[in-house]
Amino acid sequence: MCRLVARILFVPCLVLNCGLGASADESSVGIELFENRIRPVLVESCFQCHSVDADEVEGELTLDNRAAVLRGGRSGAIITPGDPAASRLLRALRYDDPQLQMPPEGKLPEAVIADFERWIELGAPDPRDGSAATLETIASRAELHWAFKLPVRPALPDLENAWATNSLDKLISAELTRAGLSPAAQASRGELIRRLYFDLVGLPPSWEQVQAFEANDSPDAYHKLVDELLDSPKFGERWARHWLDVARFADTKGYVFTADRNFPNAYKYRDWVIGAFNDDLPIDQFMMYQIAADSLIKGDEERQHLAAQGYVTLGRRFINNPHDIIADRIDVVFRGMMGITVACARCHDHKFDPITDEDYYALYGMFASSEELQDEDLPLRLVDKAKPQNVGVFIRGNAQNRSKPIARGFPKFFTVSAQPVTSGSGRLELARAIASPENPLTARVFVNRVWGHLFGEQLVGTASDFGLRSDIPRQQAVLDLLATDFMSKGWSLKWLVRELVTSSTYRQSSQADPATLAADPENQLWGRMNRRRRDFEALRDGLLAVSGRLEERVGGESERIDTEEGGARRSLYAHIDRQNLPGVFRAFDFASPDTHSPERAHTLVPQQALFLLNNPMMQIVARDLVSHLTSDEPSERIAELYRRVLTREPSASEIEQALVFLNRGDPQPLPADEWSFGYGKIKLVSNRANVAIVPLAHFVENRWQAKNEFPEQEFGYVSVTPEGGHPGNKSDCCSIRRWTAPEGGKLLITGEIERPSENGDGIETTIVSSRLGVIASWIVEQGKKVTRVELPVVESDETIDFVVGCRGNAGWDTFQWKVALSLESGSGMQHWSSQQDFHGPQPEPLDLWTQFAQVLLVSNEFLFID
Repeated sequence: MCRLVARILFVPCLVLNCGLGASADESSVGIELFENRIRPVLVESCFQCHSVDADEVEGELTLDNRAAVLRGGRSGAIITPGDPAASRLLRALRYDDPQLQMPPEGKLPEAVIADFERWIELGAPDPRDGSAATLETIASRAELHWAFKLPVRPALPDLENAWATNSLDKLISAELTRAGLSPAAQASRGELIRRLYFDLVGLPPSWEQVQAFEANDSPDAYHKLVDELLDSPKFGERWARHWLDVARFADTKGYVFTADRNFPNAYKYRDWVIGAFNDDLPIDQFMMYQIAADSLIKGDEERQHLAAQGYVTLGRRFINNPHDIIADRIDVVFRGMMGITVACARCHDHKFDPITDEDYYALYGMFASSEELQDEDLPLRLVDKAKPQNVGVFIRGNAQNRSKPIARGFPKFFTVSAQPVTSGSGRLELARAIASPENPLTARVFVNRVWGHLFGEQLVGTASDFGLRSDIPRQQAVLDLLATDFMSKGWSLKWLVRELVTSSTYRQSSQADPATLAADPENQLWGRMNRRRRDFEALRDGLLAVSGRLEERVGGESERIDTEEGGARRSLYAHIDRQNLPGVFRAFDFASPDTHSPERAHTLVPQQALFLLNNPMMQIVARDLVSHLTSDEPSERIAELYRRVLTREPSASEIEQALVFLNRGDPQPLPADEWSFGYGKIKLVSNRANVAIVPLAHFVENRWQAKNEFPEQEFGYVSVTPEGGHPGNKSDCCSIRRWTAPEGGKLLITGEIERPSENGDGIETTIVSSRLGVIASWIVEQGKKVTRVELPVVESDETIDFVVGCRGNAGWDTFQWKVALSLESGSGMQHWSSQQDFHGPQPEPLDLWTQFAQVLLVSNEFLFID
């Protein structure tokens, strides 16, 4: 009976004496039945999972003695002595309940089941003595779990310490003192203004702003700067991006067959978040609007808050599977707002936290009782259906096999903060329960996220999982202090940010003495500031800002930033395509829009350096940066670059090194390129086939394509990639890779073309010489063909085109065609590879001043906050 009662909740149960109510003869018969027919089955089929010696006790149920059997397990008693019909054990053995079938490996013989029925009729006599083992259960652990208890404001230590400027500093200082450590020195004023700008508005300060702050000796200069940045509209832009990670925001739905993949007006949810943070909308209201704005707004003056429901509706569409869509919505609400993984109970009771599958389907019913509504001027939102519905548990996740309907409601363990659902979908009650001050999780989870954005690491490392597997934070007192004060201050984000950034803890240097580093290498005591790199948005926005390219308009529609020029708006406004997320996002640890993201990864990979060195945007930024220089004197021009990029003056040695770099001489022009990439068709010219080619003008995601959009209505999927490509959707949109002979000689072409898909009608592949016309062709329906051609003579500047077209139907025509060319000429033997020689746009070499500007832009001093 392995895994007997996977759904067991620990509750009190009735304890009866052995054979109570039975005659002596009946008791004797029952004991004999137990010893001969029942105990052997328990040992053989049950004890592996339901005894104190089991590796893992399933369902918190042990069967080692009478007391354990009568106690039952996580769902309560399994037998009612004298009443087989009321005994869960017998229902499990008979396989009457699809959710409760034991043993799971197969039903016991009917004769054995009859023995159990007779045994229970006789009062379930059991001569085995002993008490029920005290098991640590999910319920018992949950009752004691730190995060499931309401936060209480801790008593502050009574200490005289000039370093501590507010309450959280006192707690930090006391912990450091107990460890025999001291906080790090305060960061320099230049470091502090840079830190504040990046953390609060996501942009670098100008050199002039740094100079003014460093020269301002007023005691309240720092606090005034904090208030100035909090009042900036750029504050909402910076902090909106943090929340969009939580909300798994994107402009598209993912793959939805042939339907429109775009979410109309999705950007208006982003604009609403920006406005909410700039207006300091209380965070409890902020969360409630995102779940149930349709039930909360009063009149047209509040109608803009309907956009808040993009939090729920703008998720991935899972090929329009409604069950997956609702699971995603439950997940983003509970992990994002309460830090609890409710969606784990979709197919069975949560294995670690006090969440049952019935809890999950009580929530499922709320979203199943809501329908989507698309207004012309709002993103997709929800409204209650006219007839709300309760939904039964999907047995083992199977939507076709359901239990009786479960009443809509909040997870039972947390019902102290919930109201019963009496009408409507229940989303309003859900919103109120999540934002309730009686909810022990919501304020803690939000405060923890804010701390992480400002300090580089969270107080609780598992930012979206405060369940039983989460560790007690080393600085729980700090978290509870901030959570309680946050709620008492009206759930104000700006109050919280101000409280954190004006603390001495935040203002510490990232440089710590060796003793502190040795004693607290992970900085759990916060005796120094963490050294942090800029995230993707702060890096790209900083590049645009120092070069003068940044467009500072707040709000509005999304913009493609993966183009050759890279766009000019803040990265917050980047168009996010779930299905085709550009590589630049992935390279710089952007949050996946497919699902809720608790935090971003922090990687250091070659792709990041390659982008900074080679991306066309970097070259454009560097050129624009140099164009702003006003001086003709080399040393002053160097100083201007340092001021704009690094917001400081260069040292004498840095000027000397720069001058050496700038006196190297002009760069050499690029060598001729034998490869080019385009689309077009084969046509007859003077009775000889020739190729009319149009360059593919856009290089996106390591792919040459016709337009920025891909696929595009006119051209379809026409493209050239390192491995092959795809033809367009008509005869004049063939995919073409062209090689131009640098000199005359003998040419050998070897290769293999493959069309993997079995669907569609195949492709036509042709090799065309500008001098000879068609020199080889193949039709490939599915599979591979060798493509070998020898040309005894090829002339200088002769072109060889590798052309792939569709055969009426362009569907499934992705192909791989890897070609090697060997040219034997007066210069010797030369070799080319279609794969290894593939490249994007070949920009002209940068002049020395532009190169030097790019050197500063890729320096660690520019890339790091501290």
